[in-house]
Amino acid sequence: MSVISHLYRGELGEWCADRLTRWEDLTTRIAWRTRAREPVRPADGADRQHWAQVERAVGIRLAALVQPAPPYAALLGLVHLGLVRRAWASDQAARYASHATLPAELRDDALYHGPTLDGWVRVPAGAAPAMPRFDGRAQDYPAEPMLADLLHRARAYFATNAPPGRLGAERGVARLCWLLAQFQYAYRNDALEQPAFRLFRPGVPTVEELLATVPDTALDEMVAIARQLDSTRALAELTKLAGDPPPGRPLGIAGPIFLDHRHDSDLLLAGPDGSALVHVHAAIATNKTARSRQWLWNLLGCAWLDASDAYRIRTVGLYFARHGELMTWPVDALADQLLAGADRGTAQADLRALADRLRSENDQRRAERERLRTEQRQSAAAPAVAVHALITDGRGLVLTAGDALPGGPVAPGETVEAALCRSVAATTGLEVAAGPLTGVYHDARSGAVALVFEARITGGEAADVHWCARPELPGRLAAVFAEAAHDALDAGRARVPVREAALPDP
Repeated sequence: MSVISHLYRGELGEWCADRLTRWEDLTTRIAWRTRAREPVRPADGADRQHWAQVERAVGIRLAALVQPAPPYAALLGLVHLGLVRRAWASDQAARYASHATLPAELRDDALYHGPTLDGWVRVPAGAAPAMPRFDGRAQDYPAEPMLADLLHRARAYFATNAPPGRLGAERGVARLCWLLAQFQYAYRNDALEQPAFRLFRPGVPTVEELLATVPDTALDEMVAIARQLDSTRALAELTKLAGDPPPGRPLGIAGPIFLDHRHDSDLLLAGPDGSALVHVHAAIATNKTARSRQWLWNLLGCAWLDASDAYRIRTVGLYFARHGELMTWPVDALADQLLAGADRGTAQADLRALADRLRSENDQRRAERERLRTEQRQSAAAPAVAVHALITDGRGLVLTAGDALPGGPVAPGETVEAALCRSVAATTGLEVAAGPLTGVYHDARSGAVALVFEARITGGEAADVHWCARPELPGRLAAVFAEAAHDALDAGRARVPVREAALPDP
């Protein structure tokens, strides 16, 4: 769990609930202000996934209003699906105007860097789901040229038809935002059944075929939400917070980075007297106090956790895109109200100390996972027993941790079952339980033996993992386990983990 995630469902959230207690008037005002406006509603029958997709697409649209920056999470989603290499994604990120001044030595890692008001900041290594360390050859990723053309067209379309600070050809813009939001969904979710990704099963689709997957009802909804910016004068208010720059000039920074997390739905409006941090929402219901108080805690937490004052945040706000309602507060005034008279400086210091402890604990866990992975790689150099888990989604993607399958060596005196549970939990965060033996494989040349078992996931929370495309697996597997693994995949055992107990080549 990232440190910032603790604001919603962890120790930082518990701290906020205990210390930031006077939120009733603020949440009531949020509900009252939004109730006064008629929101944009989806077509009948919209499900939960549609609401979340609109939230992502609206965030991308608002980000483009502020800065011509890479769609970071969308690019990461393409990497996670195995459609593109990490190096390709960073090359695409470096092509955006926001990264024009990125130093040459950082451009190979552009996807993980973001601008501050006077420099650059990086998402810490290991803070997000892991990327493949060995990208392979470009010819192994046939979709890259088509996707590069799509992003090139998108950059040109936004620059011509919807530059920063201005609405424009919103139907075309909405189509691009919706498609990028589908890519973003793939960052942390199983997206293979999404309409856009089904097109990749028989081969590489065209740009036009991808764009055609966006439903007209979604375009109508997105256009109506964009028009709220103009009809309610919310865009003028956002522009004012940015110091009223000339038309076409960036208003600030899209997707600022706080501690170990990039906030894709946050906008930083860089005014002359300090910046305004605005979080974008596409919800209709704003009267659920448990949720709205968390919005306030998140805003104040991000402002306070910018310890180096890299963004110079002096104002925070919420923009409710379906209502066209923007609400803002000076950071100190919001803190004083939430603290109900408690000392602001003490509270800020306590929050930062807690966040620092959580970050240190995260760093220790990541170091332990890296140590286990190093042991796993080193164990291949000497005869030993190792366990690995092949966790598949049943459609061709396999879960990997770093550049290897989850697992590690079996310690002296340790049972294979215990080693499996320990090493998989350490490298992925998932808890597994062994099942029946399903196959035995022997490689006569090397003497390696693989015992394959069915197993099941019993709990845990995945962290620092990503989905790997099946074509990438042969380079990651010993020959005997490659045969066993692909047999299991070909058998179509949907969502069945497989484990290996193997004697590596001497």
